[in-house]
Amino acid sequence: MYAEKLYKNGKFYTMEQEGQAVEAVGVRDGKIVFTGTNEEAEKIESDEIIDMKGRAVFPGFIDCHQHTLAYARTTKEVNLVGTKSVQEILERLKERAKVTPPGQWIKGSGFNHEEFDEVRIPTKEELDSVSKDCPILISRYCMHVHAANSKALEIAGIDENFKPLVPDSVEYGADGKPNGILRESAVTPVLKSIPDLLPTPEDKKDALEAVCRDMNRYGITGIHPIQGKFVDADEYMNLYQELDEEGRLPVRVYLSFDEYPSFHMKTGFGNEKLRYGFYKIYSDGSLGSRNAALTEDYSDDPGNKGLLNHSPEEVMEMCQKAYDMDLQIGIHAIGDRGVEIALDALENCYRKNPKPNVRFRLIHGIVLRKDLIERIKKMPIIVDIQPRFTSNYNIWWSEDRLGPERIRYAYAWNTLIKEGIILTGSSDSPVEPYSPMLGVYSIVCRQDLTGKPEGGWYPKERVSVYDAISMYTRNAAYSSYEEDIKGTITVGKLADFAVMEEDPFTVDPLHIKDIRVMQTWLGGEKVYEAE
Repeated sequence: MYAEKLYKNGKFYTMEQEGQAVEAVGVRDGKIVFTGTNEEAEKIESDEIIDMKGRAVFPGFIDCHQHTLAYARTTKEVNLVGTKSVQEILERLKERAKVTPPGQWIKGSGFNHEEFDEVRIPTKEELDSVSKDCPILISRYCMHVHAANSKALEIAGIDENFKPLVPDSVEYGADGKPNGILRESAVTPVLKSIPDLLPTPEDKKDALEAVCRDMNRYGITGIHPIQGKFVDADEYMNLYQELDEEGRLPVRVYLSFDEYPSFHMKTGFGNEKLRYGFYKIYSDGSLGSRNAALTEDYSDDPGNKGLLNHSPEEVMEMCQKAYDMDLQIGIHAIGDRGVEIALDALENCYRKNPKPNVRFRLIHGIVLRKDLIERIKKMPIIVDIQPRFTSNYNIWWSEDRLGPERIRYAYAWNTLIKEGIILTGSSDSPVEPYSPMLGVYSIVCRQDLTGKPEGGWYPKERVSVYDAISMYTRNAAYSSYEEDIKGTITVGKLADFAVMEEDPFTVDPLHIKDIRVMQTWLGGEKVYEAE
């Protein structure tokens, strides 16, 4: 047997089953042609032998939900991550205003008002104190709630006569006029008024390449970018195609959209580097913004059950059209009412016409109930989760939102695994950082970055390290119908690897988040090496 590259002296976790590992791997033409022991590898002819120095190696990690171009754009915006008060937001915006000519837009993103001593979102009057000449828009890190100043509202035509597509998505002041706080699609007219921060195709490609190469630093070799047009999270198939043709695409892409393809293209169209993914529907909003649709009132906001972006009938119709077009369907649903509507629609499609090999994707699925879990397990549904949600601010305010009874079925990811439901891992970037090891830490420990609460938040929902890494490897590949070509270290599959500085199976779980990736390989070619 001949291999162009022979990797020896490693601990290659195949992820085919828990604990299975090999010492050596042979690669030819970008694919794995041999796995076995160092002794067996001695019989393999090769052009190059690579010493793995005993390090743990995993299949390349796959982030199953992110808004890649939207994240790239945030690098041009005012960074509001880590702000601790409305005043700090205003100070950062004022610094940008000093160098922004009158009339030009100021865009900021990444704040989380749940971290503020005074838990609230800035109003238009406060943003007006930054500038009345420059239109201003800031977005919470979840991208489901925003705040605009008077100039931005004026340009977008949002006044007391404005009729949003989603009821109750515009907040009003005592004077009956919009106070600047916009939820869900109410922000779309503002976003459409802002000049693109990456105006040319080359600008977009350069930014995408930079982000993808940064993801290589974390062992990521596959991404599932998703378009969200109503929050200005566009994606463009041709940009990824051109990057690939130019040798500038260091990840594999499964690209999904919240609109139907304009010609008769099915899910999976493409090649091993770039494929057309699923059709996405946004059922409701986010829990942090109190936009997620619940069946009962928010415990900390009586009278509010959240928002629906579409009526149940509209979701049913959208699903049916996508199903008839042979598109994989992914539905964003966070609240139990949002999940209920998603399941109604998916069940309606599938039971009328149970096609073979259907793989629906329930995105987020945070607030569940026992009956909803029973319905999910009876359907071909994969749940795309964001593990980081159990190590960030969510663990400190989610019970306030839901109360002690509903919280038992929120973020209940170990329960879902025990019920045989397939979960995938992702960042929802720019919502959360895209480090898979941070995600693994989060769902294994369910503690914040300081190790609190001791023992983990609702510790019965902690998952094993194997189950957590499976979400970023074998399960992720399955979710995009690519389990035959990636997701495990198996002969015949693509030679995509993440080489770790330390072994997440053997270190203290609290240390997993700090494990560095030393090398990332894509199709047998090194795309990243740590200094």
